[in-house]
Amino acid sequence: MIDVVEINDRIAKCEKILEGNPQSQIFAALAEAFRKRGDLDRAYEICSEGLKMHPGYASARVVMAKIQMARKNYDQASDELGRAIASGGRTRAIEALEAEMQIHRGQKAEALLTLQGLEATDPDDENVKSLLALINEKPHPDEIMLPREISNKLEKIENENPSLSHAISILKVMPRVLGVLAVSQNGLLLDSRFDSHHVKEEFAALSRGIVDWALQGTQRLDLGNVREVLIETYSSKIWIITKAKFILVVYTRDDVSMGALKLKIEELFESVEI
Repeated sequence: MIDVVEINDRIAKCEKILEGNPQSQIFAALAEAFRKRGDLDRAYEICSEGLKMHPGYASARVVMAKIQMARKNYDQASDELGRAIASGGRTRAIEALEAEMQIHRGQKAEALLTLQGLEATDPDDENVKSLLALINEKPHPDEIMLPREISNKLEKIENENPSLSHAISILKVMPRVLGVLAVSQNGLLLDSRFDSHHVKEEFAALSRGIVDWALQGTQRLDLGNVREVLIETYSSKIWIITKAKFILVVYTRDDVSMGALKLKIEELFESVEI
């Protein structure tokens, strides 16, 4: 239950600090207080203005993600979490928010995997308990599963010609995978799961452009069509794989296990339905 008196007192204190120092990062706490009070428009306004001055402030990005989630803008919330991860790395709070978004999107199997990991490291986390309860709220009898059955369900999905969306979701939960995109042959984004602050549509267009550029070069040298392109930076890898009907783009950390990733991609996308 929200203590309105306490929230109003917090708002007054934060506003006083911000009035004396407009550059203060207290704006994030102020926006969070307005969010908890239910004033989402005011919370969004304060957080937006603060982020213009402090775009790399990860805590404020998390607050903005919560505001967008409350507005049911899940894509925008996901983008904000990506920016928070890029600025400050992954935290329990971020992983819990990701799981909450997955629940709202109907991706309960993926959310349960995340929440089980959080529960294992802190069984007394009340937020995790509430999210687990939300997953199991009024379930259909066919959807009731014991935790140990989740991996079996995902394995079953993989073996039943998974849809493109399912395959991307499964690949995204692999260690050190930051994002997975499916791009049409004309460069449009078909589906994605993405942690990065980068704009997904720009990533899709970039990948299509890279394939076109590589294809022109290989054809000029009579080397045949391009199957894969791997780009390595100091902190990440971008693996672009051409399929019959789409282009698969996998964005990872630089220390990802390429062998394990290749095996999983072959399993998932050999007979994916699109």
